[in-house]
Amino acid sequence: LGRIHRIKGIDLLIEAFSTISEEMPNVKLVIVGPDHGYLEDLQKQIMQLDIAEKIVFTGPMYGEEKLSAYVDADVYVLPSLYESFSNTVLEAWACETPVIVTESCAISAVAHKAGIVVKRDPNMLADSIRKIIFDDALSRNCCANGKILIENEFNAESVVTKIEDCYRQLIRSKMENDHL
Repeated sequence: LGRIHRIKGIDLLIEAFSTISEEMPNVKLVIVGPDHGYLEDLQKQIMQLDIAEKIVFTGPMYGEEKLSAYVDADVYVLPSLYESFSNTVLEAWACETPVIVTESCAISAVAHKAGIVVKRDPNMLADSIRKIIFDDALSRNCCANGKILIENEFNAESVVTKIEDCYRQLIRSKMENDHL
């Protein structure tokens, strides 16, 4: 659930998924979002791996349809090369969907509390996806902890307080530098 762009690391996810799909014949990978110039490359990769019948590109989703995609997912994976902050991870947690992110995502600093953080390695990613799918206790734990993070650290009041603190710190720093 995001834009289809090279930086999102979808090629890594497809590579990891190809090994999983060999073991689980009924598994599907659903990729949601608008194409930002990378869809054709991904489709070529999918054809080379011969897994086209197991991958669905839906295009963008909004509102109830987007919410349903999160709720219906067994796991949400964000394999980005770089991600400053991911609203999609917060949305997945709010929908009580287990999350896997790569360590190059800034949210990985807290994602380990409610999900799995992996290196950008297709085998490690595939192993993590398997863990979430097959370990019900781990999946439930990730869902519960994600909901707690949303309620405690990413609620509106908490976010506003963090932004205000950041501005106060910047103003204080500016005033100290002006006096030097």
